[in-house]
Amino acid sequence: MPTDNKVLTLRQRQREKTRELVLNAAIEVFARAGFEAASLADIAAKAGVKKALVQYHFSTKDQLWKDAAARLWSKRNARLEAFYASSLEDDLHQRMRGGFTVLVTFTRENPQWLWFMFHEAAANGERGKWLIDNFIRNDYVLGQAFVIEYQRAGLMREGSALHLLHLISGALTYNLLVAPLTLQATNTDLSTEASIAEQVELLQRLLLVE
Repeated sequence: MPTDNKVLTLRQRQREKTRELVLNAAIEVFARAGFEAASLADIAAKAGVKKALVQYHFSTKDQLWKDAAARLWSKRNARLEAFYASSLEDDLHQRMRGGFTVLVTFTRENPQWLWFMFHEAAANGERGKWLIDNFIRNDYVLGQAFVIEYQRAGLMREGSALHLLHLISGALTYNLLVAPLTLQATNTDLSTEASIAEQVELLQRLLLVE
């Protein structure tokens, strides 16, 4: 017979597994529907669990949304940090290309982080302020510092770091959001590795000082 410790460990693993199922389902449902339209019942159905289990693992719908948002930004930041830590020996031009590619690839795999921002930008409420305080303000600080570093190195044209950051972000992410429509309209798949590589190369050329 299993010992009490083994039983406890199995239960802990099951709880963690269920919590992960719920959190992943919440990311999908909140990204698609937004906070107000999403329901705990929808999330439970997506996760394949009972609604009571959602409420057991997350005290409120608001807390579940915050945990879902935190998971997305943490995954994105971890991906970028791992790339930059591994590319210290590369020149700045290569690092720019690699960083852009990492962000596009992450967005292709996890477009939900953009939809979280879009929903809350439209709502302009407390959850948007929470995103700003916990993630977005820091994104702006780091993003503008990135632009300024490349401007000083002569690898990016002069101009407002904030405006350039928005232009770069839009160029790297918008095409993925409309990729299904683009594919139907033009028979071109913008989400392929080749399309991403071409997009990043063109963006770098546009950003270079003339």
